[in-house]
Amino acid sequence: MKKIWYYLKDHLQQDFHPRQYGYTLGFLVVCITLNYMFKFEDRNLETMDGYWKFVAYFIFYSLPYFTAIFIYTHFKKQKYIFTLPDFWIKSLFGMTVLSLDSSVPFLSKLVYGNLPGKLHLWAWKVSINGISFFTVLIPILLFYYFYDRQQKHVYGLNAKQFDMRPYFIMLLLMFPLLLGASFTDSFLRQYPMYKTSQAHLFLNVPEFVTAGIYEVAYGLDFITVEYLFRGFLVIGMMSVLGRGAVLTMAVVYCVLHFGKPAGEAISSIFGGFILGVVAYETKSVWGGVIVHMGIAWMMEALAFIQKLLID
Repeated sequence: MKKIWYYLKDHLQQDFHPRQYGYTLGFLVVCITLNYMFKFEDRNLETMDGYWKFVAYFIFYSLPYFTAIFIYTHFKKQKYIFTLPDFWIKSLFGMTVLSLDSSVPFLSKLVYGNLPGKLHLWAWKVSINGISFFTVLIPILLFYYFYDRQQKHVYGLNAKQFDMRPYFIMLLLMFPLLLGASFTDSFLRQYPMYKTSQAHLFLNVPEFVTAGIYEVAYGLDFITVEYLFRGFLVIGMMSVLGRGAVLTMAVVYCVLHFGKPAGEAISSIFGGFILGVVAYETKSVWGGVIVHMGIAWMMEALAFIQKLLID
């Protein structure tokens, strides 16, 4: 834990600019307020289908991301960044991958058009998580190979002398907070993410089998989340944005959570920022993977236990 605190202290000493951070957080407050006041993401983006959904998500993510970068370049007097081809190639590619993964315009036809009705809900839930290996991991690895392979970090996959202990300690410290949250109504409305369906009956297997498959896909999805946000948008973008890659990533990471409870979206700013700093300093995404996956599975386990106690 001392190492993580040192990373944060060192990063803020070198990067913190009161007006830049203030304007960025103020911008996020406006975005959060408008989204949850009008339920914009839920009522508009989630109800869309097809390739226009991809276009809508691209605009939805790009506006806050490039606004945060504009604020950064303005106060750090680095507006020349917008003239760099490398900046535009990487940033537009990152927003494209993120938008594709959020919209998956082809997935509904694959699931609902080719599978029996009793499998629809379960298959959709599993595939919406598992598809990230094809919409995020493979495209970024191909981008790295053809465009950026002179960088040896592979956007954080190639970790050297990685110390796992601080991240497991962080999970232990988080557990009491998650346990307390698991007793709230808002938590139980959202979790567990696995929803009972008729899939296990159709497949003639115990429900723990279909639940287990879902939970594996759900957990593994956080590898691709970390690889995109902490890997590509921080480690990959540091060559053009420097330390500014951390806060700008945290902005769009918050927007990613707009379909979840407002408290989770707000906390994602700080969580994303901390994990971004760790990724920047270590040139590794594996710390974030451990924390993110660990918290997700602990929340699922606590929700299952609470449901059993209630029932």
